Amino acid sequence: MPLLAQTATIKGKVIDEANNTPVDYADVIVSDMNDKLLASGMVSQGIFTVKGISVQDVMVTIRMIGYNTFISDKLSLHEGTTTDLGTIRMSQTTVGLEEVIVTANRNQIVYRLDRQAISGSASATAAGGTAVDVLATTPSVQIDINGDVTFRGSSNFLVYIDGKLSPLEGTAALQQIPAGTIEDIEIITTPSARYKTDGDVGIFNITTKRATHDGWSGLLNTSGSSLGTYSLDVVMNYRQGHHNFYLGGTRQDIQSKSDFLQNKTTEVESIVTQSKSDGERFRSNMTTTAKGGWQWVPDKRHNLSVDFLFGRNSNWRGGDMTYTDSQSPAPSTNPEQVGSQTPTHTDTFNSHDRYNLCKDLFQTAAEYVWTINDKSQFILQSRFRYDRYSIEYTESNMFDLQGARYEGTRGYEEEHHWDCDGGATYKLNYTSTGKIEAGYQYTTYSEHGDYKIKYWNRQAQQFEWQDQLATPFYYRRQTHSLYAMVTDQIGLFSFDGGLRADRVLDFTDIGIEGTSRDIKRFDLFPSGHLSYSPPQAGTFTIGYSYRTNRPGIWNLEPYITYEDYYTKKIGNPDIRPEYIHSVELGWHKSFAEGGSLALTGYYRSRHDISDWVRRPYEPGVTLDSIVNAGDQVEKGFEASLVMKPTGWWNTTLNGSLFHYDFTASCPVCSDRDGWFYMINWINAFQVARQTRLQLDTHLVGPKILTQGREKAYAYADLAARQQFADGKLTLSAVVHDVFRSARYYNTRSTDGLLSTTWVRPKYPNILVSLSYNFNASTHKTTEEKSSLFEGKEF
Repeated sequence: MPLLAQTATIKGKVIDEANNTPVDYADVIVSDMNDKLLASGMVSQGIFTVKGISVQDVMVTIRMIGYNTFISDKLSLHEGTTTDLGTIRMSQTTVGLEEVIVTANRNQIVYRLDRQAISGSASATAAGGTAVDVLATTPSVQIDINGDVTFRGSSNFLVYIDGKLSPLEGTAALQQIPAGTIEDIEIITTPSARYKTDGDVGIFNITTKRATHDGWSGLLNTSGSSLGTYSLDVVMNYRQGHHNFYLGGTRQDIQSKSDFLQNKTTEVESIVTQSKSDGERFRSNMTTTAKGGWQWVPDKRHNLSVDFLFGRNSNWRGGDMTYTDSQSPAPSTNPEQVGSQTPTHTDTFNSHDRYNLCKDLFQTAAEYVWTINDKSQFILQSRFRYDRYSIEYTESNMFDLQGARYEGTRGYEEEHHWDCDGGATYKLNYTSTGKIEAGYQYTTYSEHGDYKIKYWNRQAQQFEWQDQLATPFYYRRQTHSLYAMVTDQIGLFSFDGGLRADRVLDFTDIGIEGTSRDIKRFDLFPSGHLSYSPPQAGTFTIGYSYRTNRPGIWNLEPYITYEDYYTKKIGNPDIRPEYIHSVELGWHKSFAEGGSLALTGYYRSRHDISDWVRRPYEPGVTLDSIVNAGDQVEKGFEASLVMKPTGWWNTTLNGSLFHYDFTASCPVCSDRDGWFYMINWINAFQVARQTRLQLDTHLVGPKILTQGREKAYAYADLAARQQFADGKLTLSAVVHDVFRSARYYNTRSTDGLLSTTWVRPKYPNILVSLSYNFNASTHKTTEEKSSLFEGKEF
């Protein structure tokens, strides 16, 4: 008769030491006295149970981003018994705003039921930069040629900061958050019903560091680069008793520059125009902000917080080009006219185009949490944003080779907008693991302004207003939402399910005949997640979410603006929302010595994709317009492997592969399908206790677009960090695209248009930074990345 394996069980409860709330999704690792992995599990609703452990002496390790790692004393297990560790109180890692000196690498990514959490301090090349840099080495995250962030091929995501919607959108929102203040970034890929439904790839929620001890603490970062980037940010915090105050400010100018070459052939009105644009493109994102807040926690039942932010954001981009174009009649199909076309003529100009979006913004937010008793909680939230003044300015200039002005435009779109949102939430723990949550949320956004433009009159030698093109506008969107969710755990299974109802009221009044709209929509958005954590087998997860991309006012504007003299742009008041079904399957497992493996597969079905398409408009001139291009099915796979071959070397290999099948419904688009891949290899070397080197290599695969394709390219970043004075002072440097291997090549084609675009970043791009902690003995590195390329949209 075979011998049965002698096994035992370990269980326990994990809570946050500061507020006594359960800690969810922490990794539980059981190892022998030689640090060999025996079993693993996950904390759910603050409770964990690890079964099937071989009988011997063991240690239990519990780790979680944002908390100090718990390591138990030696435990002697006996056959058939259950060892109860009782209540384990985990303390947050932050002490003031400082960090411990990094002599070992934290897990870069921690996986939870409906999200993954990216550590703000795991990557040396990100520290001291912005949230964009923290995300740069994450699977399926791409920083494109303009420095814009895309995740799983999409730039449509929401950005929250400490659970509150950012006053800016997309990449601009990520660039305003210094990496040194980030605890972690949660990527919620299949958001549950409690979250807003905008953003087809989900939500980035940035959790910032907060002081946990009484007294003063603070952080100062400053940096500068060979391309002209500079930054200065300061955060001070004072905590005493029930009160916590913080005050900070940021001044930064993130710059990128690229060499640019574009060839376009257009055929309009039987005229073929071949043009060449050769020069330099640049981008400058300048931000000046001040922020502050107060938190009051008189006891365990009440928690009140108030935050504010105000400042200015000015986003410039432009180019200085030499344009050469030649025009000739289109080739004739009549044999008698072959060879009789008018001879080609060629013109050469110098062009200087500029674009600027400047906003004076103010935002305040408040939250009150009332813990009624051990089983129920009530939450009130509100946020208000007001952009006192905003102007979108475009400028194009054409000069002949003698310096005389040939053409020019000046466009002004002055705006005033405000938005606010809020809600009420009730939570009830109906069992020790089960919870019901329901709430109401509202959002309202209003914007009014006018657009006007003036052209250069060559005969009068002056700019003249085009009064017939002046366009006042008013836009308002209101969203009312109800949602309900249930969360529970049954044995080794954890799950949640929810339903959200959105009532959207869109009203636009635009001073162009036939372009005003009054639209009302009602939609239901279900969601659900399930996880299974068998002993020693890792954790399996599945999630589903239904979401939408609703067009913003900038996509609806039905008047022409200029990117440069040969590239015009126009919105579409009839653009429809995009709807997305997302399903995700995952498995992850932690190993001893800090190793881990995570595998994720996902499926997305997108209906009525909105995209910018390019058409020939005038001889030599193209028009970019937004359309509902068609439907797309995406199937993807992601993998992340973390290993520590030696005590001084930590390596992470991330890869993503997805296939897309696009079915066009727009006349200027065509059906396309193909594969896209990305690979990131991050190597960190602990040279000495306070000295670290890191080399990040990136391979970005070729991509199929709705009107063309992009070629593959590769690049690498090298970073070095040295700490002084027990970690209070940190000097660091990073060289971007260290081997100067980055190239961007794009082709677009449709009836009457063929264009190719080649972009190469300026070199060298070296950034040096210095950081200092107030009343802290330690610090993290301070490097910052700028965008790799500049000039994608031209």
